[in-house]
Amino acid sequence: MSFDSGSVGRRPSIATDTATVDTIPASPPPEVRDAIGVADQAYHDLKASGSELRFKINEATGKLTVEVHDVQGNLMSTVPASTVLNVASGQPISGSGD
Repeated sequence: MSFDSGSVGRRPSIATDTATVDTIPASPPPEVRDAIGVADQAYHDLKASGSELRFKINEATGKLTVEVHDVQGNLMSTVPASTVLNVASGQPISGSGD
């Protein structure tokens, strides 16, 4: 009796293309710095309005849950993650359309 089954199927090909990074930039590109500035301003605007965002992973679903809390920590609302992306890009949380 032999258990030598030989080749069962094709082996996946291995990519041979590689990328080399010679240097790491001293600072992010201008468009990244601009996006960071907009997100920072959105954070400060939320804080000035007495709100903050809290991020949690729903243990049952594994999905991201985003909650809006007041400065005392009271839950005000739960918003979709897409709304948070809109806020981070400079849109007001109440006018995001979600």
